[in-house]
Amino acid sequence: MSASGGRAVRPARTLLERVSDWADHRTGIETAIRNFLYEEIPASSGWHQVFGSVAVFLFMLQAFTGILLAFNYAPTPGDAYNSLRYIITELTGGQLIHGLHHWGASMMIAVVVLHMAQVFLWGAYKRPREATWMAGVALLLLTLAYGLTGYLLPWDNRAYWGTVVTTQIASQAPLIGPYLSRLLGGEGSIGVVTFARFYGMHVLLLPPVTSLLIVLHVYLVRKHGVAPSPEDAARPPKKFYPEQVFKDTVAVFVAFVILFGMAALVHIPLERIADPTDTTYIPRPEWYFLSCSRRSSCSKVRWKSSAA
Repeated sequence: MSASGGRAVRPARTLLERVSDWADHRTGIETAIRNFLYEEIPASSGWHQVFGSVAVFLFMLQAFTGILLAFNYAPTPGDAYNSLRYIITELTGGQLIHGLHHWGASMMIAVVVLHMAQVFLWGAYKRPREATWMAGVALLLLTLAYGLTGYLLPWDNRAYWGTVVTTQIASQAPLIGPYLSRLLGGEGSIGVVTFARFYGMHVLLLPPVTSLLIVLHVYLVRKHGVAPSPEDAARPPKKFYPEQVFKDTVAVFVAFVILFGMAALVHIPLERIADPTDTTYIPRPEWYFLSCSRRSSCSKVRWKSSAA
């Protein structure tokens, strides 16, 4: 109480508190973050639900390393190979950045697949979360599209002939196969047109579409909540912060440590520059397209056998 008026004296507010209140009053950012962190989630939430956060982190890491690579990458056939060799062999930290981007692509696909499997096994695709599931499926397809379009960009023999295989697989799709082949520029041979379209999709089209879908996906998850398990009906919900935030942070840290170790220790071979005349080369698609390649080969064998 003050000696003169008998009213309570309000403690002096710091500059940081005044700035924070000003920003929150005009933008609502602080309130939005507070609502995000203290949202209620089912009591059964735990380590099995960290894959979504890890996938978002890997996407941001891919975007960051991709931007760093783009500063020294020449997006034309031939020059692309020489610029990538320069990044790997001469640029300071270039080999590490390239390794993070290369292995991050495989890890991102694996994590997204694990996330989709977890959602399916927990039944989180059911009503009222059908739209959330469809957005997740679209994000999985976009993640595979990153792997497809980025595979050609080193422009070495492995990238060239691997892309030949994947474009041939796309051309065999029912009904839309010829249109896909024409869209990818894979008709006849892989050349400048194919490279330009793959680079344009990889750098200009897929990132903004993916970002919008991630925002939509997170919004739908927050709108409908995390899918509870049957035993959650008898248990009170818990807050997203701090327990689940801690688990997500640990999972992201572990994923980054593994990725950093692979980027620093595992060599990524860069073969000789793409040679369309090298018909003896045996293409080997990346692991996430390997099953498609085998099914394509089997279907060709069955078709030839039936024709004979």
